[in-house]
Amino acid sequence: MNEQYKLKKISLSLFHFFLVFFILSLFFSFDKIYIALIVALITIFFNQKIKKIISINILVLTFSLKIIFLLLSPEDYYSTLSKTIYEKDYLYGVRNIELKVNIFGGNLNPTDKSKTKIVNISTDKYGFRNAIDFKDSDFILIGDSMLHNHRIDDNYLINSILNKSKTFKFYNAALSSTDVGHYLETIKFFKENNYQRKFIAFFFTGNDFLNYDKVQKNYSDKLNNIIYRNYFEIKEFFDFFTKIKFVIQIFKENKLPDRVDKNKTINDEKVYFYKSYYVKPDQNLNLSKKFDFYKNYAPDIIVIIPTKAQVYCKYIQDYNCPNINYESVLKNNKIFENSLILDSTKYLTDNAEIFLNSNEFIYEKEDTHLNELGLNILSKFLLKNINS
Repeated sequence: MNEQYKLKKISLSLFHFFLVFFILSLFFSFDKIYIALIVALITIFFNQKIKKIISINILVLTFSLKIIFLLLSPEDYYSTLSKTIYEKDYLYGVRNIELKVNIFGGNLNPTDKSKTKIVNISTDKYGFRNAIDFKDSDFILIGDSMLHNHRIDDNYLINSILNKSKTFKFYNAALSSTDVGHYLETIKFFKENNYQRKFIAFFFTGNDFLNYDKVQKNYSDKLNNIIYRNYFEIKEFFDFFTKIKFVIQIFKENKLPDRVDKNKTINDEKVYFYKSYYVKPDQNLNLSKKFDFYKNYAPDIIVIIPTKAQVYCKYIQDYNCPNINYESVLKNNKIFENSLILDSTKYLTDNAEIFLNSNEFIYEKEDTHLNELGLNILSKFLLKNINS
């Protein structure tokens, strides 16, 4: 009987430990999950009565908060983004979603609700925005929010536009907030899954041209990891971390206005620019020796996407248009020496000029990304070059 009692006590302690750890982990980011582990370990030393009280209260708190957030769900520009990627510290797309959302604002003015639009967002089993399987494509597109953009409806994404050409089939493996390290790991994932077609990476001059020291080690290993995916889908369902972070931000100093230039007009239209995207002539991209590992995972083609400031630079009085040889910049890295470099800067600039005659813009006025028209122009640039 004594042995049975001990076994029961141990079982209850383990159950309590895992319950506390799991529920607390829902409130922390992936890289802070150790806090939940430490707290759960401390409660092991409490007596059974206190453990029971903690377990009951933590369950009541969890479901109460879920109900509260369902009734009072905070909304802003980033609330939709948080529905499509798990979180900054576990940067993967939420898989198999079907969303119809009301989009407003932009990442340079996220609370502006004066202009809204309905956007349909669907993702596949890997969390990427596609209507086709990657095995049915000729090219896989790699990039960040410029291609994954949650402000763009499924029908107007660059892969949807390209697939209407019926020349080749394109699969969109881009994800917001990623960088060159993630791009290479994503290519690694598809190649290791025996997909040996062409890879086109889109490098955005605003935030991809950096000095990279650490590699995104094993990022690709989690793309198809069932255990991680299932855990984060539960975490996404409760969405405590994102919602609480949103509430905290309300009481914190908003530093965004200091980063945004709201004083520019083009054709008498107010156009916002992100200050750090005023690219300088000495812009560079350097990869440490650790990246030599990716020599066999380099993209076949690299498309350069300029910032809004680079495209409309002639209309910005205090900004000199930088003339950067991006092919030379990239070829300085041995990993890209066999990649074809396609710089879309002049093509986008010329088209932006043409469309200004009818007062149309190819970038969002209050956002850093290409709009539907801009993505259409970029797709024509790509088709023109791969068909030549």
